[in-house]
Amino acid sequence: MKKHITKGFAIFTCVVAIIACKDTYLDTPPQAALSGSTLSSSKPGVDATVISAYKSLIGWTQNWNEQAWGTAPSNWTFNSASDEVHKGSEAGDLDEGLQLELFQWNPGNPILRSKWIATYEGVVRSNSAIKTATEYLKLNPEQANYANGRIGEAIFLRSYYNFEAYKVWKNVPYYSENDVDFKKANDKPILPLIIEDLKKAITLLPVKRDQVGRTDKMVATAYLGKALLYNQDFAGAKVQFDLVVASGRFKLVDCFYDNFSVAGDNNDESIFAAQTSVNDGAGDGDNSNFAERLALPHGSSPFGCCGFKTPSYEQAYAYRVDANGLPISVEGQTLKRLSSGASDVLDPRIDFTMGRTDVPYLDWGVQKDDWVRGQGYAGWYSPKKNAHSSKDPSLSGSWAGNQLSTLNIELMRYSDLLLMLAECEVEVGSLSRAQELVNMIRVRAGKCAQGKSAIAVPMNAAEITWAKYNVKPYAAVWTDKAVARDAVRLERRLELALEGHRIFDLQRWGIYQTTMPKYHAREKMLINVFSGVGAVEAKHNMFPLPNTEIQRSEGALKQNQGF
Repeated sequence: MKKHITKGFAIFTCVVAIIACKDTYLDTPPQAALSGSTLSSSKPGVDATVISAYKSLIGWTQNWNEQAWGTAPSNWTFNSASDEVHKGSEAGDLDEGLQLELFQWNPGNPILRSKWIATYEGVVRSNSAIKTATEYLKLNPEQANYANGRIGEAIFLRSYYNFEAYKVWKNVPYYSENDVDFKKANDKPILPLIIEDLKKAITLLPVKRDQVGRTDKMVATAYLGKALLYNQDFAGAKVQFDLVVASGRFKLVDCFYDNFSVAGDNNDESIFAAQTSVNDGAGDGDNSNFAERLALPHGSSPFGCCGFKTPSYEQAYAYRVDANGLPISVEGQTLKRLSSGASDVLDPRIDFTMGRTDVPYLDWGVQKDDWVRGQGYAGWYSPKKNAHSSKDPSLSGSWAGNQLSTLNIELMRYSDLLLMLAECEVEVGSLSRAQELVNMIRVRAGKCAQGKSAIAVPMNAAEITWAKYNVKPYAAVWTDKAVARDAVRLERRLELALEGHRIFDLQRWGIYQTTMPKYHAREKMLINVFSGVGAVEAKHNMFPLPNTEIQRSEGALKQNQGF
């Protein structure tokens, strides 16, 4: 078990957990829980409520069940409605996920409901932590630094969960710690409230977190920049991102893979991550990366299950490079399967991002065809970023075994922040700075590649026989804003694939409705899933609210237009 904030999860989950009941997911007192006065009387009580709020980052409610997949921190079920991944598995398995991929979006889809439950559970836990820490401060004014820090953490977490709700649904209610009406309307913009919460959190948080896994001023500043970016305030977002860069707190680690290994958890590039642990006495993987467990190779693979979240042919094709080591556009291309030993020259990040047949899969041996469930039903690639090394601990004595591990789920990395800053630089006209930031990412990408003798080896290692790798920075000076914008957006696709950003990027850029039909036309030449794909319309820039929540609100919540 890793020694970080999740160490307290097993103890504190039952203390303050609040979940659904007869009317809403927000107004039901916790069962078998300690009273607020008991919790607010001591630091352990305050810490209990704050730690419980952190636990919702992994998608936890009160238990894991068959509808847990919509709660995954990587949002992989939602990203199946992008050009990055397919639902995967085989026909008839998780049809509610296929409905999202085929743009058959229905307010009754259980994935939407599970995401709603987990998101607002996080809001409730955060508000409980704010109230508990505030009451503690009243009783112990001499402990102002401690209490204010915990209040700042809880406000940040509330903003995080509300931001998740905003990304998925846009039009959602915002609940504060003082709310008593839990049937609020969703008729007011939520993004300004998220921004205000982040600003307030920054004033209260410590300069540097006092325990691995927590938040602090710079983490909140990074998220403030992200919220401002989503609000199209590029100049304002740039200010916040520049503060994070100037702080010197974070840096790109030497090898791209180090961001997706247990040994690399909480490294210098990790700004904020969902912390996990196993074999900690918390039950059958309750503190692990459970909601990601379907997204691993199937069949004779060492994981055994379950073949979901399969990278698209187009995502793989995006890693092809030209003679200068620069990306080749997928526009106008006829896609094909990128087989081991093919003549295509590739960005080495492809084989740290996805598994390919006859290519080493980390240190588990080479991937085989039968690792892909459905044998080509949704392509021939496996997700890789959420897989742990064979040397890392996995869940002992469980049916899940290698499917559950202590590998963190990265929520924001420094490379993500640098690329968001590059977006801002493009929009404010600083093309040279944008190019410099993108090139930092590309230079790092060339420092290692999937190996055989070790997971990470030099890109030109003689042992690499399954691929020709090359990746270089942009040499020609960027002078055209549109070209620079496209280059930054493409770099996000290459660097951050399978980490939960793609669908929300396409939507906020305003190109979702034009990008997806082109992707469907290319991809359907290789798979038959898209024979039933629906039209991509303006309404698809947000998902429908779960109809159960509209019913529980007694009409206060209004459905997103078009659904």
